[in-house]
Amino acid sequence: MTTTAKISNGVKSPFPKTTYERNAEIYKILANPKRLEILNILKKYGERTVEQLIEILSLPKANVSQHLALLRHARLVTVRRDGLNANYTITDPRIVEPCRILRELWKNK
Repeated sequence: MTTTAKISNGVKSPFPKTTYERNAEIYKILANPKRLEILNILKKYGERTVEQLIEILSLPKANVSQHLALLRHARLVTVRRDGLNANYTITDPRIVEPCRILRELWKNK
């Protein structure tokens, strides 16, 4: 049984508390501009190796690997091993939709 947050007068929150907790964790991960950039690159260009992402982002390998590890732990990207190469893909392209929506909102201001 899932619990929902009681607001007032018997009105309950639309989602279980665990939904908000999970969303907050994802938002923390997405709060980093480089991680957003990685997700948008993977959405637009498809599967990329760590080396390709290093070149595109102009970041040290350690930084790119750390960002990818966080994204992988959150299940926002998946990795496919091909020999010595690690190939990353975005798990669900819809995760970058908030980026597009915010860009549109700011463009119209």
